[in-house]
Amino acid sequence: MSTPDNTPHLPRRKRSARLSLAMMGASAFGLSACGQPEQTTDVSFDSPRSYQSVDECVAANVYTQSACEDAYASSLEQVPRYTSIEQCEAEHGEGACVAPTEEQAQMATGGSGGSWFMPALMGYMVGNMMSRTSRGATSQGLYQEPVYRNRQNQGNWNAATNQASQRISQRQQTMRNQATQNRQATSQRSGFGSRSSARGGWGS
Repeated sequence: MSTPDNTPHLPRRKRSARLSLAMMGASAFGLSACGQPEQTTDVSFDSPRSYQSVDECVAANVYTQSACEDAYASSLEQVPRYTSIEQCEAEHGEGACVAPTEEQAQMATGGSGGSWFMPALMGYMVGNMMSRTSRGATSQGLYQEPVYRNRQNQGNWNAATNQASQRISQRQQTMRNQATQNRQATSQRSGFGSRSSARGGWGS
């Protein structure tokens, strides 16, 4: 598949706060109730799909247009940013970096532009995430990963998507490890409470 010359285009729009939280995993780790943090105890993922544009994502008829647009915007937020093109190219290779368009800058930072640079975006990957909390609640959201140029893939789409898949795998493992720690912490707290109750009974 050939590398597109243009980055995906979509109208400026305010993303759904609910979907953004789900995509970034914040809903899995940051919710609280009654002053007690609600921790994630299980996380599962499906296999992400890669797209070279928002239009391609919509045409695949897997996600809604809104989800495709939101995932693209969140992917832009995750693209590495540098203060100079020299700094960017030192990391990603000569000719691999560009200044963001005004639209990309708006979606990535919420600003109208700025003197920063990023590796040329080639597309993005989108997948589903299901999480379960310590209170038994479940939530489903999207996760995403930008696909961009660097010195290892030299702008090759397949190589770039492989690298994006590796980054997703690392993220998934981190989230699973965190979920395991949270599950163990929840179990320990439950056990401590039971032991405390038992000691109270012994002394009565």
